[in-house]
Amino acid sequence: MKFDDIINIAPYALDSNEKEKLLTERLTELTESHRKACKAYDGILKSVGYDRNKIASYKDIPFLPVRLFKELDLKSVPDDEIVKTMTSSGTTGQRVSKIYLDRTTSSNQQKTMVKIVSSFTGSERMPMIIIDCPSVIKDRNMFSARGAGILGFSMFGSKKIYALKDDMTLDIEAVSEFLNKFKGEKILLFGFTFMVWQYFYKELLRLKKQGITFDLSGSVLIHGGGWKKLISEAVSPEDFQKALNNVCGIDRIHDYYGMVEQTGCIYMQCECGHLHASIFSDVITRNPKDFSECAIGEKGIIQVVSTIPESYPGHSLLTEDEGVVLGVDDCPCGRKGKYFKIIGRLQKAEIRGCSDTFAAKVSVNNTYDQIEYLVGNRDRIDDCVKLSPIKPFSAKLIDFCNDFSTLIMKSREARMYSDVATLGFWLRRASVLSLKERFIDENSLRVGRGTVFHIAPSNVPVNYAYSLFSGLLCGNANIVRVPSKDFPQVQIINQLIIKTLEMHPELKPYITLIRYERSKSINDYLSSVCDLRVIWGGDTTISNLRESPIPPRASDVTFADRYSLAVIDADAFFKESSNEGFISSFVSDFYNDTYLSDQNACTSPRVIVWYGEQLNDAKQLFWSNMHQLVLLKYVIQPVQSVDKLTNLYLVAADSTERNVIKSNDEDNYIYRVSVNKVDPELMKFRGNSGFFYEYDCSDIKELREFCNDTRCQTLALFGDEKIIMPLVESGIKGVDRVAKIGHTMDFDLIWDGYNLVERFTRTISR
Repeated sequence: MKFDDIINIAPYALDSNEKEKLLTERLTELTESHRKACKAYDGILKSVGYDRNKIASYKDIPFLPVRLFKELDLKSVPDDEIVKTMTSSGTTGQRVSKIYLDRTTSSNQQKTMVKIVSSFTGSERMPMIIIDCPSVIKDRNMFSARGAGILGFSMFGSKKIYALKDDMTLDIEAVSEFLNKFKGEKILLFGFTFMVWQYFYKELLRLKKQGITFDLSGSVLIHGGGWKKLISEAVSPEDFQKALNNVCGIDRIHDYYGMVEQTGCIYMQCECGHLHASIFSDVITRNPKDFSECAIGEKGIIQVVSTIPESYPGHSLLTEDEGVVLGVDDCPCGRKGKYFKIIGRLQKAEIRGCSDTFAAKVSVNNTYDQIEYLVGNRDRIDDCVKLSPIKPFSAKLIDFCNDFSTLIMKSREARMYSDVATLGFWLRRASVLSLKERFIDENSLRVGRGTVFHIAPSNVPVNYAYSLFSGLLCGNANIVRVPSKDFPQVQIINQLIIKTLEMHPELKPYITLIRYERSKSINDYLSSVCDLRVIWGGDTTISNLRESPIPPRASDVTFADRYSLAVIDADAFFKESSNEGFISSFVSDFYNDTYLSDQNACTSPRVIVWYGEQLNDAKQLFWSNMHQLVLLKYVIQPVQSVDKLTNLYLVAADSTERNVIKSNDEDNYIYRVSVNKVDPELMKFRGNSGFFYEYDCSDIKELREFCNDTRCQTLALFGDEKIIMPLVESGIKGVDRVAKIGHTMDFDLIWDGYNLVERFTRTISR
């Protein structure tokens, strides 16, 4: 079916059955066309086992997350046929979507928009007021979705003016003159929602209080986007319309929903306040747990389809918006098709990787008042530089750790959390004495470095405590920035530290626990007073912190971006599976290594290597039991489902050599992605929240390229260590530690290849 066969149909003339037939035929043809013309899109379809013969409805066609257009150049025509490249809006530093248009697609976008909008406003062009400034079109740096929207709607204006000056103030004289010139005529106004409210409505309201009014009764306002900012001001769509009507008499106001990735197919708001899908497009809401279609009235992730895109594979897209389909073919306005409402953007999953929130949050007020003191106070920070180091592993430090450990073991609340209980076990007297025996040579003279500034990761609730106690046992004063998320474990640990300090008041100056959002001035100050800075973060965090200088004699201990893998002996696993309790214990251990930190910890396995003969039997047994546990314990967020699908498609589009295939899993809780090659480049596409690459290995040396990279940190192993010895003995730059599955996050004073005792102390030669 050609687009020319569709454009002559009235936008809201087809009922759901007629429309489904039309969309299925057109979108299936577009899918095949793009598959043949776009190599990346073909790889994406192969990764999910796309088969045209199994497409019964357009709803079965795989959808692309819109974020892919920010990461990939997706186009289905030669470069010399591209006449225009559209970009989405984005703040400074953000990537923008790139949409490549040929003449046919660009022309069809305009034709479609005319058909849809004119069905609301009439076919006659009208005098038009654009509620924006003229520089938005002149300045190519500003010309993106905003400029495209203005140009697109400008075709409905006979005579046009911009209501705002370049400084975003209302051009009162120009608007007054325009209204006088076209007095009595229907006027079209267009603008983006927040700008209409902030720079047009508020100024009209101010002028009205001074006795200056503008009569826009009988006019039509079309606006779109920007509701998030208005919601923060407690302005609802109903309030928006009522306020504008009161201030200038506008009584016909239409919101619309659209995006640069599917320009032309906008969803106009009818007189009943509903957004409508025309015959040129459709909206489907998807359940975030499994991407099944939601029922009418059920909230889900918005999928949009369009009959227009021929120059790029944008005909079926998964947005990052949530909405509800309200009905089909029965809106009181009389228009056929689906009608719906948008609830808002997906809530972003909390940033819980090693990089914490340093790269994501900006504190407006960079003052020390922004510091929250959880243990200690501002004076303690100032005083810590005057403190004398304590002898590492001295009796009073060991006593403190043991008393803290005892409080944990006596606390029922603390023991509810396995990671807190493990911390207590690590700090009991016998354990600390064992550490002392391993790391302290009584014949050498070691002293603490002085003041240690720790920037802890936010993905593991208790990691900050391990960093703190490592610094303390080495005799240092410690300033620790704790996780930004208010984990219950953090509260429990901090309260028990406070109680233990009451038993050891002489150590109070040596422990200060703080929390603050991003602030370079705070980083500068704390870095300037430290003798050692410990950065538990990814490459970006390390780079950001290094902008804050440390004293010449101070040094950094940094934990950069790393990745880990697991090797499972399938034969040993299958043999052990007959033992009572083994399976439940094993999957629980694996869950703790991965899902407990949303798989964002550097120690979390991202590649699962299966070794042995009984691969298929072992996989089926393991993953079926793992799935049951994840369903029971894990709460998946909608954005995590979108992230996993995006990551799958990115790696599938990157290379056909890996033969990327997603297992036909029933939901989004576990993504199993089989590959026939593992190499460090694969880790450019590290997923999380239950995203696993699987590799069947016949010779353990096949992993050498993957492990011969300094970013490879932990090898989690189930089976005899003899399995991996040929790999280790082959000489590899990576793999700092081998751990049993279930113990990848166990802490030790040798971490990432660093001997922390050596780094946290200094040696006095004699």
